[in-house]
Amino acid sequence: MAYKYCVRRKTDKSKTKEQVKYYAVPISSGTVGTEELAENIAHRCTLSEGDVRATIVELMHTIEQELHKGYKVSLEGIGIFSLSASSEGFDAPDECTPSKVNAKRICFLADKKLKKNLRFVKFEKDKRE
Repeated sequence: MAYKYCVRRKTDKSKTKEQVKYYAVPISSGTVGTEELAENIAHRCTLSEGDVRATIVELMHTIEQELHKGYKVSLEGIGIFSLSASSEGFDAPDECTPSKVNAKRICFLADKKLKKNLRFVKFEKDKRE
């Protein structure tokens, strides 16, 4: 099955003369949740669907716990999860106290093995256009 895309018009205003270009934009087929993942994994191994679901939930809790401790979490073949943080700008370094630093988001860097397989993704233009 192919990954669908549509073509969108975008105006490039960075040049002296505005240019209109057309770009491919991927269209998601939906979201696969924990239940579907657990079912798919259970069919591929000897674990029950409930065991797999429990493992996924515990993995999420463990990743969260390790990020809170200041670690990056690396899942072989999947990628690395890390925390992004920021603060406002200060005039002196000692003004930047822990209470003024905020967690922004959880970042994900895909593993090289996972990214390498992107070359096998097939695309198909969405017929609804």
